[in-house]
Amino acid sequence: MRPTPTHHEPALLTTSTDQANEAIRVFLLARAGRALGPQERAEYGRLLKDYTRALRGEVGQAA
Repeated sequence: MRPTPTHHEPALLTTSTDQANEAIRVFLLARAGRALGPQERAEYGRLLKDYTRALRGEVGQAA
C-alpha cells in the first residue's frame, strides 16, 4: 500500500530540482570564460536532462 502523501513531498521535489540546478551552476562556474570541450558539452547535456526530469516530476506532482 502506498503511504499517504505528506505536506513535505513538494519540498523534497523542490530540493531535487534545486540540487540539479546547483550542479549546473557549479559545473559552469568552474568553466567560466572558456568554451566547453566535447566531453564537457556531453556532461552539461546530462546535467540539463537531470534538471528537466526533476522539473517534470515537480510539475507532475503539482497537477
